[in-house]
Amino acid sequence: KNVVLEKPHDSSHAFKMLKTLSGDSHEVVTAVVLLTPGQEGASSAYESRIFYETTQVTFADLTDDIIKSYVDTKEPMDKAGGYGIQGIGGSFVSGITGCYYNVMGFPLHRFCAELLKWSPSVLKGKTNESRKKS
Repeated sequence: KNVVLEKPHDSSHAFKMLKTLSGDSHEVVTAVVLLTPGQEGASSAYESRIFYETTQVTFADLTDDIIKSYVDTKEPMDKAGGYGIQGIGGSFVSGITGCYYNVMGFPLHRFCAELLKWSPSVLKGKTNESRKKS
């Protein structure tokens, strides 16, 4: 499979995407890059952390009529994969393994966990500027 499902180009494309997802599982992968100004004297102006989150989504079997009716709502047209789990498209999902927010578009829990690993002082409300002054 290994096909990237971007936003559909038109209604026909949305229908084809959803037909492909019907009765099957797929992975939603979101990559995140965190940047912060580097420390004085560092070899780079920025420090970075890169991570990705993967969530497995399983779709129920969808009839052509259900897919057509959904496409007619226009909801799929601005959604990667042609569906929005937080909207009507969520009714097609029979299960997920992983982060719901990742499927919506941003892995919130993983972001917070990575931020805390990288900069524990966030819990104390300290920014890079306040750390430099202390």
